[in-house]
Amino acid sequence: MLRIGSLLFQLSLLLILVSCASLPYFKRDYRFMKLPDTINKDVTKALSEDELTYDKEQLLYALDHAYSGRRFLPKDEFLELRDRIHYISDPVTVQSLCHQIAYYFQEVSDNHLRARFNDRSCFVSRRRQLPNVGSNYYRKQGKIWDVRRQKKKNKMALLISILEFPNSQSQEWNGFMEAIQKQINGVDLVILDLRGNSGGDDTIGRELANFMAGGELKDPYLPQWSSYTPESLQLFINLFTLMEQKALAEGKEAPTYVHNLREKFTLEQDAVLDGQKAQEYTSQKDYGEEFSFAKSQRKPIYILVDAGCASSCESTVDFFENNPLAVTVGEQTAGYVHFGNNGRLVLKNSGIQIQMAISYNAYRDGRFIEKKGIAPKISVPSGHDAFDIAWGNYLRAGH
Repeated sequence: MLRIGSLLFQLSLLLILVSCASLPYFKRDYRFMKLPDTINKDVTKALSEDELTYDKEQLLYALDHAYSGRRFLPKDEFLELRDRIHYISDPVTVQSLCHQIAYYFQEVSDNHLRARFNDRSCFVSRRRQLPNVGSNYYRKQGKIWDVRRQKKKNKMALLISILEFPNSQSQEWNGFMEAIQKQINGVDLVILDLRGNSGGDDTIGRELANFMAGGELKDPYLPQWSSYTPESLQLFINLFTLMEQKALAEGKEAPTYVHNLREKFTLEQDAVLDGQKAQEYTSQKDYGEEFSFAKSQRKPIYILVDAGCASSCESTVDFFENNPLAVTVGEQTAGYVHFGNNGRLVLKNSGIQIQMAISYNAYRDGRFIEKKGIAPKISVPSGHDAFDIAWGNYLRAGH
């Protein structure tokens, strides 16, 4: 009896020890994804087995609880991605770990899912198409946009260039719409140059499309789905905290909108944790009107695109889709459409930064163009300039 009792005691003790050892895993929540106190900057750092395990579990936890792809990636892709990350083994350096993660990311149907270290991508696919239909007519000279007129053969064009899409609250947009409104009267056509624009916040893109149409047209997307778990919101708290930290390190003050957005997502996270807000959200915005020529600017719009047009650049193109006066000119875009609203995860021991989407955009007609891109209506041969092709098309049409 003593031996049996002793054995039972030992088994009970073992179960307690096992459960205690496992307890931190089961107690993990959004705090497991918070930024580390210090971020490693040494790409040659060798990771111990425990450090590697921690970083992998951190990433897997984020994929399972924050990432929109957990629901919308093809199921086999998501499960295979998890397996590949799980089976990464030591010994590894930060550099090799980042490369492996980035390589596995590029195998799934989400162009926004990225691994970076010290602001540099850890893997660049050779399959990526390089832009080859001319450069944006505007060369950045202190601004991210340009509006001007150009005359050819007694026809006047309003040229609009947008090089990137910073946050709609950024002072970089000051005067943009005003410049368009001031110069559009009396022109014969509009050329909107989006070549090389890798995206950002498409709010101004939608505003421009609405202005040209004279109202908000129904866009080609279904209402956007977003994950609003505490973990998803933590990705954005991390993102805006990193932006504040970067500005501070450069001796600058972060823009006011960065502070406001960090606070906004913190308050939303608190509301979700208190049960006052749902952990997933589908935009109720599903309205828009039919195109009316009389209400529009009544001018042909040529939108120049290339393989560098990505993300919010592509959604801006889509906002013009139901405007029959708009035509795309150039080459296939980059294909960063379906997954969006990207936050940040910083792996504690390696310092690798993970860009991860919390939202998903689906087209009404069911098309899927991730990593394929938008096909232009007027395809420009490689090596030719889309700007010249747009002008030539207009002049040949004999408007």
